[in-house]
Amino acid sequence: MPRIATFPLVLALAALLLASCAHKEPEVDFKPIQLNWHALSEAAEAHPEKDACVISVTSLLMREKAVRESKFESLDYDVVFDIKGENLEFKGICANSGAEGATECRFTAVCSGAEKVVVNFHNGD
Repeated sequence: MPRIATFPLVLALAALLLASCAHKEPEVDFKPIQLNWHALSEAAEAHPEKDACVISVTSLLMREKAVRESKFESLDYDVVFDIKGENLEFKGICANSGAEGATECRFTAVCSGAEKVVVNFHNGD
């Protein structure tokens, strides 16, 4: 085969190889949530870790299996928080009508620093 005819073949094989090795990002299960935050005390509102904890709690909620697999198109929560000991404690309940009793409808979270957040869901208890 002439040298000129081999170049397009090599180029096509290289393109095919690159395309087959391309890394595809997995689809993200995304459930829109809205959180309405309400501090129960001035001390909770002024807590130095409040903003970091709110971000961490939001992030954890969005990753929770119960939230991602919810039958509701989006979830709206009313969340109250206050200081409990040295930690911030959050209690959330769905504002969605018809969501009472759903696993994803009630949660509590304790934040003892932005990296130490624990979220627990309560099945309507």
